[in-house]
Amino acid sequence: MNVRSHAVRLSLVVLLITGIAAWPHAVRAAAVGIQFGADGAGIDGDAPPNTSYTSRMGWVAGIQGEFALTRDLSLSLQPSFVQKRSGLQIAASSSGGSTTQLDLSFDYVTVPLVAKFAMARGRTYVSGGVSIDFLSSATLAGLGSDRDVTSAYGSTVFGAVLGFGVVIPTGRTHLTTELRVVQGISNMTTGQVAEDVGALAPRLHSHGLELIVGDLFPVGKR
Repeated sequence: MNVRSHAVRLSLVVLLITGIAAWPHAVRAAAVGIQFGADGAGIDGDAPPNTSYTSRMGWVAGIQGEFALTRDLSLSLQPSFVQKRSGLQIAASSSGGSTTQLDLSFDYVTVPLVAKFAMARGRTYVSGGVSIDFLSSATLAGLGSDRDVTSAYGSTVFGAVLGFGVVIPTGRTHLTTELRVVQGISNMTTGQVAEDVGALAPRLHSHGLELIVGDLFPVGKR
């Protein structure tokens, strides 16, 4: 899947946000903004012999649209570019040798759709929902070279999202800080055959913690 395909999908999402914001009978109010943050990701599942997975830091950057359905309940659509990274430690065999360190990096265009439940008079919230992640590239780095292993992984995966956030009013806009747990719920790889091109194992899932900072600009009144 190429960059142009992702750009088309991102454009469609932006149009969806605009359409909902313009539909006053469906929502009480709306807000749009940006968000960025860090992603402490990892993978779990099957592992090759003498191999273990570790979490690495990636990044998150995107836009968001929020639509108030009731006073305390809103729906948030957050198309973003997300980098997920995981380390691989391959232990030395019984005959001796040093441990090999590799780095597996994924670039995704991800579209979380989450419900946000306001608490403490709107100063905090809990969120939960699902995400659809579109793979842009996958790279296995180490041993002096980088290897493109995109074909070993599925072009689309699904995940679950659960978070807790704090809202900081700053004049016209609202800053948000959210700690989020993300968990892949579908297999990342393309199956058993994918091992031949670097998928490591026939079944893998992503997981991790995200710290997201956002800025929302209201475009309506509650």
